[in-house]
Amino acid sequence: MTDSAPPSPLPPELVGALFELDLPQRYLDDLAAAPDEAGEILLNTAQELGSTSPQAARDLLEVLRSLAPHPDHRQYATHMLAESLRAEGRTGEAERLITELMRPGVLGRATAVVLADEFAGEGDLDKALYCYNVACRAILAQPAQIISQLDPYGLLPLVGRAAVREGLGLAPDDHDRAALAADGASPSLESALGLGDGDAPGRAVAVHAAFSRDSLPRARDLGLATGDGGEADHHHGVERSLRAESHPGALLATVLTTPEELVAFAEADGLDAADPASLRSWAETLSPDSGRLNPWPPERNHPCWCGSGRKYKKCCGSPSVR
Repeated sequence: MTDSAPPSPLPPELVGALFELDLPQRYLDDLAAAPDEAGEILLNTAQELGSTSPQAARDLLEVLRSLAPHPDHRQYATHMLAESLRAEGRTGEAERLITELMRPGVLGRATAVVLADEFAGEGDLDKALYCYNVACRAILAQPAQIISQLDPYGLLPLVGRAAVREGLGLAPDDHDRAALAADGASPSLESALGLGDGDAPGRAVAVHAAFSRDSLPRARDLGLATGDGGEADHHHGVERSLRAESHPGALLATVLTTPEELVAFAEADGLDAADPASLRSWAETLSPDSGRLNPWPPERNHPCWCGSGRKYKKCCGSPSVR
């Protein structure tokens, strides 16, 4: 390992543990570029290492579950470690980690959402409901009318909770009814764009553009891509901007492009391709029937909009993206 170290404000214990792991230098460089995003960067690092060096990924996750700066990142590291162990056939160890997370008073909202979706998918509705209740605790403590003010991303766990309660044969409560009503009132992207409705005018949709994963290195070389904290940072930055713009009634979509497409557009219109406004201007030119726009947020078990091939909840929609 070289002598380049992650700078403060990382806890000294975490810095020391990272040196013990002898991580490739490029991951430490990512930390140096964005130390305030250490938890997210290191979770992404573990995700990347998992495909090539599963043991190295598990070693990093062991460090993070004890020393990650934010408790949500520590819990998500525990969940990721359990997934890795389960993939190795070490189901007993994996189950002990999940049981540890689900002890009363331990589970946090972010990881509760992920576990709830997984338990629901496995048909373990009792555990799913426990996790959804943890994830929705703050909303459930307020009048159900507040649900109509939630953005689409915040609505997802409440809709999941309502479905699980129905699956358990429970009568819908006020929060279930409000969540389902709010979800049903949200227009699809197709109806928002006026597609499939004859000549009905569409509603305005805010389109957020990003570079495709295979073209991202070229975009960085040309100074076109935002974010310098690793491969996922560009897409996670777009995800954060989507969440910041999300509000009741907001119609949001994503689209992927290449540097060549952006440069050609900028040159034709006399724009600076490196100006982020040019990327936004390009996105606004797309025809509603181009087939390139994808509604945001995706359902949590659907593929991520960024093209990683992973489920949204385990990629840009994961609790590690803050």
